[in-house]
Amino acid sequence: MAILRNICIALLAVVLTGCYEDFTPDIDVKPVLCMNSLITAGRPIEVAVTRTVLYTDENQDFTVNDARITIYVNDEAKDADYIPREGDRIRLIAESNTYGSAQAEVVVPYSVKGGSFNWRPYLTDVRRDDSIGYDMCATIQFNLEASLTIDDSASEENYYRFAYISSHPHYGDDDMSGLSFHTGTFRYESEPIFAEHIGVFDSMMGGDAYGFTFFTDRQFNGDNYTLHLQYSDCQYSVASPVWSDELLDCEVEFTLYSVSKSYYNLAIYMWHRDYGSLEELGNIGLGDPIWGYSNVSTGAGVVAAQSYTTYKLSLRDFLMENLSEKNSCRAMAMSLRRKI
Repeated sequence: MAILRNICIALLAVVLTGCYEDFTPDIDVKPVLCMNSLITAGRPIEVAVTRTVLYTDENQDFTVNDARITIYVNDEAKDADYIPREGDRIRLIAESNTYGSAQAEVVVPYSVKGGSFNWRPYLTDVRRDDSIGYDMCATIQFNLEASLTIDDSASEENYYRFAYISSHPHYGDDDMSGLSFHTGTFRYESEPIFAEHIGVFDSMMGGDAYGFTFFTDRQFNGDNYTLHLQYSDCQYSVASPVWSDELLDCEVEFTLYSVSKSYYNLAIYMWHRDYGSLEELGNIGLGDPIWGYSNVSTGAGVVAAQSYTTYKLSLRDFLMENLSEKNSCRAMAMSLRRKI
Protein backbone atom coordinates (compact mmCIF):
# COMPACT_ATOMS: atom_id res chain seq x y z
CA MET A 1 0.00 0.00 0.00
CA ALA A 2 2.90 2.34 0.67
CA ILE A 3 4.01 1.87 -2.97
CA LEU A 4 0.50 2.79 -4.17
CA ARG A 5 0.58 5.98 -2.11
CA ASN A 6 3.92 7.05 -3.56
CA ILE A 7 2.77 6.31 -7.11
CA CYS A 8 -0.44 8.32 -6.70
CA ILE A 9 1.33 11.29 -5.16
CA ALA A 10 4.02 11.20 -7.84
CA LEU A 11 1.45 11.18 -10.67
CA LEU A 12 -0.40 14.14 -9.16
CA ALA A 13 2.85 16.03 -8.83
CA VAL A 14 3.66 15.46 -12.51
CA VAL A 15 0.20 16.59 -13.65
CA LEU A 16 0.41 19.80 -11.63
CA THR A 17 4.03 20.68 -12.37
CA GLY A 18 3.09 23.43 -14.80
CA CYS A 19 1.05 25.24 -12.17
CA TYR A 20 4.00 26.18 -9.95
CA GLU A 21 7.10 28.32 -9.95
CA ASP A 22 9.79 28.93 -7.33
CA PHE A 23 9.99 32.30 -5.61
CA THR A 24 11.47 33.77 -2.45
CA PRO A 25 8.89 35.72 -0.42
CA ASP A 26 9.92 39.05 1.03
CA ILE A 27 8.67 38.66 4.61
CA ASP A 28 9.62 41.01 7.41
CA VAL A 29 9.24 38.79 10.48
CA LYS A 30 10.85 39.54 13.82
CA PRO A 31 12.44 36.50 15.52
CA VAL A 32 10.74 35.23 18.68
CA LEU A 33 11.76 32.88 21.43
CA CYS A 34 11.38 29.14 20.92
CA MET A 35 11.11 27.06 24.09
CA ASN A 36 11.27 23.25 24.35
CA SER A 37 11.15 21.03 27.41
CA LEU A 38 10.14 17.47 28.25
CA ILE A 39 9.47 17.42 31.98
CA THR A 40 9.71 14.00 33.63
CA ALA A 41 8.45 13.27 37.13
CA GLY A 42 11.37 12.62 39.47
CA ARG A 43 14.03 14.19 37.25
CA PRO A 44 15.44 17.75 37.06
CA ILE A 45 13.78 20.13 34.63
CA GLU A 46 15.77 20.95 31.50
CA VAL A 47 14.69 23.77 29.17
CA ALA A 48 16.11 24.63 25.75
CA VAL A 49 15.60 28.23 24.59
CA THR A 50 16.43 29.27 21.04
CA ARG A 51 14.98 31.74 18.53
CA THR A 52 13.10 31.41 15.29
CA VAL A 53 14.68 32.03 11.89
CA LEU A 54 13.25 32.09 8.39
CA TYR A 55 13.74 28.95 6.34
CA THR A 56 15.42 31.06 3.67
CA ASP A 57 17.66 32.91 6.13
CA GLU A 58 21.32 32.29 5.37
CA ASN A 59 22.22 32.88 9.02
CA GLN A 60 20.88 29.77 10.79
CA ASP A 61 22.18 30.75 14.23
CA PHE A 62 19.45 29.89 16.76
CA THR A 63 21.46 30.95 19.83
CA VAL A 64 19.94 33.13 22.54
CA ASN A 65 22.65 34.27 24.94
CA ASP A 66 20.58 36.42 27.30
CA ALA A 67 17.69 34.05 28.05
CA ARG A 68 16.42 33.85 31.63
CA ILE A 69 14.11 31.06 32.73
CA THR A 70 11.68 31.09 35.64
CA ILE A 71 9.92 27.96 36.90
CA TYR A 72 6.52 28.15 38.60
CA VAL A 73 4.98 25.08 40.24
CA ASN A 74 1.34 25.48 41.21
CA ASP A 75 1.88 29.27 40.89
CA GLU A 76 4.87 29.26 43.23
CA ALA A 77 8.37 30.17 41.96
CA LYS A 78 10.92 27.37 42.32
CA ASP A 79 14.68 27.05 42.03
CA ALA A 80 16.24 25.56 38.91
CA ASP A 81 17.04 22.32 40.79
CA TYR A 82 13.39 21.61 41.65
CA ILE A 83 12.39 17.95 41.06
CA PRO A 84 8.89 17.78 39.56
CA ARG A 85 6.25 15.44 40.95
CA GLU A 86 3.17 13.82 39.48
CA GLY A 87 0.24 16.23 39.49
CA ASP A 88 2.41 19.37 39.46
CA ARG A 89 1.14 22.22 37.30
CA ILE A 90 4.30 23.73 35.87
CA ARG A 91 4.62 27.05 34.06
CA LEU A 92 7.87 27.98 32.35
CA ILE A 93 8.66 31.59 31.46
CA ALA A 94 11.62 32.50 29.27
CA GLU A 95 12.68 36.15 28.90
CA SER A 96 15.23 37.84 26.65
CA ASN A 97 16.01 41.53 26.23
CA THR A 98 16.62 40.85 22.54
CA TYR A 99 13.75 38.55 21.56
CA GLY A 100 11.06 39.17 24.17
CA SER A 101 9.37 36.50 26.27
CA ALA A 102 7.69 33.10 25.91
CA GLN A 103 5.73 30.96 28.32
CA ALA A 104 3.93 27.61 28.47
CA GLU A 105 2.13 25.54 31.05
CA VAL A 106 1.76 21.78 31.49
CA VAL A 107 0.55 19.36 34.16
CA VAL A 108 2.74 16.36 34.99
CA PRO A 109 0.45 13.34 34.50
CA TYR A 110 0.08 10.53 37.02
CA SER A 111 1.83 7.27 36.21
CA VAL A 112 -0.06 4.04 35.63
CA LYS A 113 -0.65 2.17 38.89
CA GLY A 114 -1.20 -1.57 39.18
CA GLY A 115 -1.96 -3.61 36.10
CA SER A 116 -0.60 -7.03 35.26
CA PHE A 117 2.47 -7.88 33.20
CA ASN A 118 3.04 -11.30 31.63
CA TRP A 119 5.47 -12.65 29.07
CA ARG A 120 6.44 -15.83 27.30
CA PRO A 121 9.40 -16.68 25.03
CA TYR A 122 9.17 -19.22 22.18
CA LEU A 123 12.39 -21.01 21.29
CA THR A 124 13.13 -21.26 17.56
CA ASP A 125 16.76 -22.43 17.41
CA VAL A 126 19.82 -23.34 19.50
CA ARG A 127 23.27 -23.61 17.91
CA ARG A 128 26.58 -24.58 19.51
CA ASP A 129 30.14 -24.25 18.15
CA ASP A 130 32.76 -26.34 19.94
CA SER A 131 35.45 -25.89 17.29
CA ILE A 132 37.16 -22.86 18.89
CA GLY A 133 37.70 -24.51 22.29
CA TYR A 134 35.73 -21.97 24.39
CA ASP A 135 33.80 -23.00 27.48
CA MET A 136 30.72 -21.60 25.83
CA CYS A 137 30.07 -20.58 22.23
CA ALA A 138 26.38 -20.73 21.42
CA THR A 139 23.44 -18.86 19.90
CA ILE A 140 19.80 -18.99 20.99
CA GLN A 141 17.05 -17.59 18.78
CA PHE A 142 13.50 -17.06 19.99
CA ASN A 143 10.31 -15.07 19.64
CA LEU A 144 8.80 -13.18 22.55
CA GLU A 145 5.24 -12.29 23.50
CA ALA A 146 4.29 -9.97 26.37
CA SER A 147 1.06 -8.48 27.68
CA LEU A 148 0.74 -5.34 29.79
CA THR A 149 -2.59 -4.31 31.31
CA ILE A 150 -3.43 -0.64 31.89
CA ASP A 151 -5.90 0.34 34.62
CA ASP A 152 -7.24 3.63 33.30
CA SER A 153 -8.73 6.53 35.23
CA ALA A 154 -12.09 7.85 34.03
CA SER A 155 -11.54 11.35 35.44
CA GLU A 156 -10.11 12.73 32.19
CA GLU A 157 -8.74 11.77 28.80
CA ASN A 158 -5.33 10.18 29.20
CA TYR A 159 -2.42 9.81 26.81
CA TYR A 160 0.22 7.10 26.79
CA ARG A 161 3.45 6.00 25.14
CA PHE A 162 5.09 2.59 25.19
CA ALA A 163 8.85 2.01 24.96
CA TYR A 164 11.26 -0.85 25.51
CA ILE A 165 15.00 -1.49 25.67
CA SER A 166 17.08 -4.67 25.91
CA SER A 167 20.11 -4.67 28.16
CA HIS A 168 22.76 -6.66 30.00
CA PRO A 169 24.11 -5.11 33.23
CA HIS A 170 27.66 -6.18 32.41
CA TYR A 171 27.62 -5.51 28.69
CA GLY A 172 30.82 -3.72 27.66
CA ASP A 173 32.98 -5.26 30.39
CA ASP A 174 36.21 -6.79 29.11
CA ASP A 175 35.16 -10.31 30.06
CA MET A 176 31.77 -9.82 28.32
CA SER A 177 33.17 -8.86 24.92
CA GLY A 178 31.78 -12.04 23.35
CA LEU A 179 28.21 -11.38 24.45
CA SER A 180 25.41 -10.17 22.17
CA PHE A 181 21.70 -9.82 22.93
CA HIS A 182 18.90 -8.01 21.12
CA THR A 183 15.12 -8.26 20.90
CA GLY A 184 14.91 -8.59 17.14
CA THR A 185 11.90 -7.00 15.44
CA PHE A 186 9.02 -5.46 17.34
CA ARG A 187 5.75 -6.24 15.54
CA TYR A 188 3.90 -2.94 15.70
CA GLU A 189 0.90 -4.50 13.97
CA SER A 190 0.46 -6.88 16.93
CA GLU A 191 -1.11 -4.05 18.95
CA PRO A 192 -3.87 -2.28 16.96
CA ILE A 193 -4.21 0.65 19.37
CA PHE A 194 -0.92 2.08 18.07
CA ALA A 195 -2.77 2.75 14.80
CA GLU A 196 -5.89 4.39 16.28
CA HIS A 197 -4.85 7.79 14.88
CA ILE A 198 -4.70 6.53 11.29
CA GLY A 199 -7.79 7.52 9.31
CA VAL A 200 -9.41 5.62 6.45
CA PHE A 201 -7.70 7.69 3.74
CA ASP A 202 -4.22 7.32 5.24
CA SER A 203 -4.84 3.61 5.70
CA MET A 204 -5.88 3.24 2.06
CA MET A 205 -2.72 5.07 1.00
CA GLY A 206 -0.50 2.65 2.93
CA GLY A 207 -0.11 4.45 6.26
CA ASP A 208 0.87 2.25 9.21
CA ALA A 209 2.01 2.59 12.83
CA TYR A 210 5.58 1.43 12.30
CA GLY A 211 7.75 3.27 14.86
CA PHE A 212 4.71 4.86 16.56
CA THR A 213 3.69 3.83 20.10
CA PHE A 214 1.58 6.76 21.34
CA PHE A 215 -2.12 6.15 22.06
CA THR A 216 -5.08 7.45 24.11
CA ASP A 217 -7.73 5.92 26.36
CA ARG A 218 -10.59 6.88 24.04
CA GLN A 219 -11.40 3.22 23.47
CA PHE A 220 -11.26 2.20 27.15
CA ASN A 221 -11.80 5.33 29.26
CA GLY A 222 -12.29 4.37 32.90
CA ASP A 223 -11.71 0.69 32.13
CA ASN A 224 -8.63 -1.43 31.55
CA TYR A 225 -6.82 -2.37 28.38
CA THR A 226 -4.17 -4.99 27.66
CA LEU A 227 -1.33 -4.21 25.28
CA HIS A 228 -0.26 -7.24 23.23
CA LEU A 229 3.42 -6.98 22.35
CA GLN A 230 5.22 -9.36 20.01
CA TYR A 231 8.89 -9.62 19.05
CA SER A 232 10.33 -11.91 16.39
CA ASP A 233 13.91 -13.08 15.75
CA CYS A 234 15.28 -12.27 19.22
CA GLN A 235 18.85 -13.51 19.59
CA TYR A 236 21.29 -14.26 22.38
CA SER A 237 24.89 -15.12 21.42
CA VAL A 238 27.82 -15.87 23.67
CA ALA A 239 31.46 -16.73 22.92
CA SER A 240 33.34 -16.91 26.21
CA PRO A 241 36.68 -18.59 26.93
CA VAL A 242 35.63 -18.93 30.59
CA TRP A 243 32.04 -19.49 31.66
CA SER A 244 30.37 -17.10 34.13
CA ASP A 245 26.82 -17.05 35.45
CA GLU A 246 26.70 -13.32 34.71
CA LEU A 247 26.62 -14.12 30.99
CA LEU A 248 22.95 -15.05 31.45
CA ASP A 249 21.83 -11.74 33.04
CA CYS A 250 19.89 -10.45 30.02
CA GLU A 251 16.86 -8.21 30.54
CA VAL A 252 14.17 -6.45 28.58
CA GLU A 253 12.81 -3.28 30.19
CA PHE A 254 9.27 -2.25 29.25
CA THR A 255 8.19 1.29 30.09
CA LEU A 256 4.66 2.67 29.97
CA TYR A 257 4.63 6.48 29.97
CA SER A 258 1.71 8.67 30.90
CA VAL A 259 2.20 11.75 28.73
CA SER A 260 0.71 15.21 28.54
CA LYS A 261 -1.67 16.18 25.74
CA SER A 262 1.01 18.49 24.34
CA TYR A 263 3.45 15.57 23.95
CA TYR A 264 0.77 13.47 22.25
CA ASN A 265 -0.22 16.31 19.91
CA LEU A 266 3.42 16.81 18.92
CA ALA A 267 3.78 13.08 18.15
CA ILE A 268 0.62 13.11 16.03
CA TYR A 269 1.82 16.15 14.08
CA MET A 270 5.20 14.52 13.43
CA TRP A 271 3.52 11.32 12.20
CA HIS A 272 1.35 13.23 9.73
CA ARG A 273 4.36 15.27 8.63
CA ASP A 274 6.58 12.25 8.03
CA TYR A 275 4.13 9.49 7.07
CA GLY A 276 0.69 10.95 6.43
CA SER A 277 -0.85 11.46 2.99
CA LEU A 278 -2.45 14.84 3.77
CA GLU A 279 0.96 16.48 4.18
CA GLU A 280 2.03 15.26 0.72
CA LEU A 281 -1.24 16.40 -0.84
CA GLY A 282 -0.83 19.81 0.78
CA ASN A 283 2.67 20.13 -0.65
CA ILE A 284 1.34 19.81 -4.20
CA GLY A 285 -1.67 22.08 -3.69
CA LEU A 286 -4.41 19.47 -3.24
CA GLY A 287 -5.04 20.15 0.42
CA ASP A 288 -4.40 22.54 3.26
CA PRO A 289 -0.89 22.46 4.75
CA ILE A 290 -0.48 20.85 8.16
CA TRP A 291 0.72 23.48 10.59
CA GLY A 292 3.35 22.63 13.17
CA TYR A 293 2.12 22.11 16.73
CA SER A 294 3.13 24.36 19.63
CA ASN A 295 1.74 25.12 23.09
CA VAL A 296 4.20 27.99 23.72
CA SER A 297 2.84 31.54 23.72
CA THR A 298 5.06 32.57 20.77
CA GLY A 299 3.90 29.64 18.65
CA ALA A 300 7.40 28.14 18.63
CA GLY A 301 8.34 25.06 20.64
CA VAL A 302 6.60 22.51 22.84
CA VAL A 303 6.58 22.07 26.61
CA ALA A 304 5.49 18.54 27.52
CA ALA A 305 5.48 16.29 30.58
CA GLN A 306 5.50 12.61 31.41
CA SER A 307 5.66 10.07 34.21
CA TYR A 308 6.37 6.40 33.85
CA THR A 309 6.08 2.86 35.18
CA THR A 310 8.75 0.28 34.35
CA TYR A 311 8.45 -3.50 34.08
CA LYS A 312 11.59 -5.68 33.89
CA LEU A 313 11.77 -9.08 32.25
CA SER A 314 14.69 -11.35 33.14
CA LEU A 315 15.65 -14.01 30.60
CA ARG A 316 18.13 -15.76 32.87
CA ASP A 317 16.05 -18.89 33.57
CA PHE A 318 14.97 -19.20 29.94
CA LEU A 319 18.54 -19.01 28.68
CA MET A 320 19.76 -21.44 31.32
CA GLU A 321 17.10 -23.95 30.40
CA ASN A 322 17.91 -23.81 26.71
CA LEU A 323 21.65 -24.07 27.22
CA SER A 324 21.07 -27.40 28.95
CA GLU A 325 20.96 -31.02 27.81
CA LYS A 326 17.27 -30.72 26.93
CA ASN A 327 17.79 -28.46 23.93
CA SER A 328 21.45 -28.76 22.99
CA CYS A 329 24.16 -31.29 22.32
CA ARG A 330 25.59 -33.51 25.04
CA ALA A 331 28.93 -31.69 24.97
CA MET A 332 27.29 -28.39 25.84
CA ALA A 333 25.38 -29.99 28.70
CA MET A 334 28.56 -31.47 30.14
CA SER A 335 30.29 -28.08 29.89
CA LEU A 336 27.50 -26.36 31.80
CA ARG A 337 27.45 -28.99 34.53
CA ARG A 338 31.16 -28.48 34.93
CA LYS A 339 30.99 -24.68 35.23
CA ILE A 340 27.65 -23.85 36.86
